[in-house]
Amino acid sequence: MQAPLETALDQHSTDVLRRESTVTDLTMRIARLAIALGLKLDQESDVQRVLRHTQAPIGPDEHAHAVLHLRARAWTELRGLLVLRYELERHLVEDMGIHLSRRILEDAELHMTLAGFQPGIDGLQRDIHQLFGNPDEPDAPHH
Repeated sequence: MQAPLETALDQHSTDVLRRESTVTDLTMRIARLAIALGLKLDQESDVQRVLRHTQAPIGPDEHAHAVLHLRARAWTELRGLLVLRYELERHLVEDMGIHLSRRILEDAELHMTLAGFQPGIDGLQRDIHQLFGNPDEPDAPHH
């Protein structure tokens, strides 16, 4: 039988890994939608277009109603997932503290890079910088 401290540590480790997996999965979907819509979410203008309900970008081949409908759905999904990720990031900091939250988000970004996604396409690095300061400096102070 495990000691209470070991059980608590195991539960904490499991919770951290679950949250990292959630952030990674969510960010992968955000990245795929951003790619499909021709956005790069490390650019504030693209993020604001999505969050402010600006119309989805129109390409030259988008005269078919079905394509327009799919793009509108992708645009709406992306907006919802970005808002969800912002809430998840807020809860991470509240529940796990600044240092562990930063590690979780940085590990999720590393998983994205290892999966072949271009850095910045998902906006997570931008979020890390806004939440914790310069992501290149370990333990940068919170703004």
